[in-house]
Amino acid sequence: MKIRRYRSEDKIKPLISRSVEDIDPEHYSEEQQSHLEEVIPEMNVGFAKEDRYHYFVALEDSEIVGVAGYQSESGTVTGIFVDPELKGSGIGSRLMDKIEEDARSEGLEEMETLASLEPVGFYKKNGYKVIEEKKHDIEGKDIGIKVMKKKL
Repeated sequence: MKIRRYRSEDKIKPLISRSVEDIDPEHYSEEQQSHLEEVIPEMNVGFAKEDRYHYFVALEDSEIVGVAGYQSESGTVTGIFVDPELKGSGIGSRLMDKIEEDARSEGLEEMETLASLEPVGFYKKNGYKVIEEKKHDIEGKDIGIKVMKKKL
């Protein structure tokens, strides 16, 4: 597997969509899940195109199997998305390592994520601690999240 910086020609939206569609239904109402499926892929594609966000893709045989990004000024992880068929294979952790390495090179000392409820275990496994549980407005809908942080 190879990890490299996102390029504008990378087609990341289909992978992000599949990843969001795969969220366990126990975490959100049908209405909330539908909203996430509608806004998260487009929101992350928009972020990936902005200079203040750093996005990376994981590739297997030139196919995008993972996407991760963060906001370089605040150190906020904007998302880690892995092909649902490859969950648990280490792709997400390798992407997390890459964005943390990049953040350190940018002079950041801490990372934060506004984690949706499903990946909380993943973030904990990667050293993040829950700081706060709250509702967060995501494009007009209140969605349950956990604010998590990690010292780099």
